[in-house]
Amino acid sequence: MKRAIGIFLIAQALLTYLTINMNYTPYTTTTVNDNTGAVTVSYSYPWVYWLGFIGLGIMLIVGTYLVFAKEKKQIFN
Repeated sequence: MKRAIGIFLIAQALLTYLTINMNYTPYTTTTVNDNTGAVTVSYSYPWVYWLGFIGLGIMLIVGTYLVFAKEKKQIFN
């Protein structure tokens, strides 16, 4: 049972990562240096984007633990 829940959590984390990665587009800021004419483009994501990845990382770690955890043998019935 632990292994099935672990596999579900790992699959859920990976599929949610792919969904979030496809849907979010970063904010772009373009800066032009007047002296050199060089263009600098910087990308930034909202904080909810990073917060979601922290949650997915925790879910992936818990799922991996559940998949590889050994079951304890019961001595008494």
